Amino acid sequence: MSVKKKYVAGSSIRKHIDFILMDFLILEFSYFLAVLWYHYEFDSSLIVFGERYRLQCLILFVCLAASLTFRQPYKNILKRDKWHETTSTLKHSINMAILDIILMYVMKDTTSTSRLTFAATWVIYFALENSCRLLWKRVVRNYIVKHKDSRRQVAVLTTQKRSALMENNLGLYIFRDYDICGIFFSDFQKERDSDTTINGRKVLGGCKEIIEYAVHNWVDEVIIDIPDDHELAWKLDEKFSTMGIPTHHTVTIVENTEDDMSSDATYVEKMGNYIVITHTNREIAPIQVALKRLLDIIGGIIGSIFALIIIICVGPIIKKQAPGPVIFSQERVGKNGKTFKMYKIRSMYVDAEERKAALMEKNKMDGFMFKMDDDPRIIGSEKKDENGNPKGIGNFIRKTSLDEFPQFFNVLKGDMSIVGTRPPTMDEWNKYSVQYRKRLSIKPGITGLWQISGRSQITNFNDVVRLDSTYIDNWTVGMDVRIIIKTITKVVKREGAE
Repeated sequence: MSVKKKYVAGSSIRKHIDFILMDFLILEFSYFLAVLWYHYEFDSSLIVFGERYRLQCLILFVCLAASLTFRQPYKNILKRDKWHETTSTLKHSINMAILDIILMYVMKDTTSTSRLTFAATWVIYFALENSCRLLWKRVVRNYIVKHKDSRRQVAVLTTQKRSALMENNLGLYIFRDYDICGIFFSDFQKERDSDTTINGRKVLGGCKEIIEYAVHNWVDEVIIDIPDDHELAWKLDEKFSTMGIPTHHTVTIVENTEDDMSSDATYVEKMGNYIVITHTNREIAPIQVALKRLLDIIGGIIGSIFALIIIICVGPIIKKQAPGPVIFSQERVGKNGKTFKMYKIRSMYVDAEERKAALMEKNKMDGFMFKMDDDPRIIGSEKKDENGNPKGIGNFIRKTSLDEFPQFFNVLKGDMSIVGTRPPTMDEWNKYSVQYRKRLSIKPGITGLWQISGRSQITNFNDVVRLDSTYIDNWTVGMDVRIIIKTITKVVKREGAE
């Protein structure tokens, strides 16, 4: 799933909302300062916050809105140097000042604002806006460079002849929101290309290798730059679609434009200096993504509070019966192959992973996940009730799903969502084939369709994948809410967990 992009202005506004808010505040503040200056110097009887003042504030807002809609003043703003930024801000100020004059004339408001106030407003605005843009750009650029690990990871399939074009038009801009994680040639020849590097990255192989790479590595998107072989391009597109990975097909190379268009799951956008046709399984509106994240934050805060209480209560018992850390962290595979540390309350002995290999023959799953009855690695599992069922503290923690609560810390960090797919371990991920990769196209979750459908009773991994695909293809915020409610019900009734 990916966030659906709107045409031109809408995409630009969302992308540069910080600059827009800053622009609006500076514009209104500049008029405020100009009025105060004029009031102090020339007209002590002027009512600063009267009806005429509010009318001019509204006109200035319309000027800015019109500029955003028709002029795109923030296009390539992070790429511009100081000189280009100054000239761009000057043009932006002049255009809005001209529109201000026209609107005041149309509204017959030419006498409410003196010429000195008008001139002072736009002079102050230009000086403040240019200074603040340069300062804020420095902050944003430093943030992007510092947090480059959060960029989208993009694999590229091109040809040996087009590799120079790719190098010049895709990977050189330092403030991009993506990184090239792997480069592949559709006409790869081992003798010729095995030592080839592009932008410091070695060419990793051909069509077969990019599919294997996408299955077992962190890949958010794939760029297919083979315009002379449409049949191969769309065959690969079908493969990546099966894996839930959006693909971009290059169309042409452009100079300095941020225009993008969209239609359903296939749309045109810009990456580097390429115009590409992008195909993705499903588009999600930004407001829905924001609501899901808001639900995660609220739920994450509440869940983290419960997690701390649970840790305080069961932590001493765990430490006494099985010395070692109370919180167990394990490397798991998240969205599109990005790995992260997942937290759980430890319900097993510290050597559980080492003992796993010896118990594989008792695994009741089909090899992609591990689960067995009466697992001896669970803390206190040697204790039995009158029916022969284990009754140790570890079994209690797992039966009540208390061990899952620290994952709310992962939710707050952004590694996981409350609802999603189960994050695989590294050894499970290494066994994945193309049809299983789709599970990684969204953030993993604490709960999901698999968990509420009787996870302990589902032993076929293909059934798990089917449930995950159903969730991915039909996701809504309402579905998340229903899954959360059903999960709470099952936890209270102690259903589905072992």
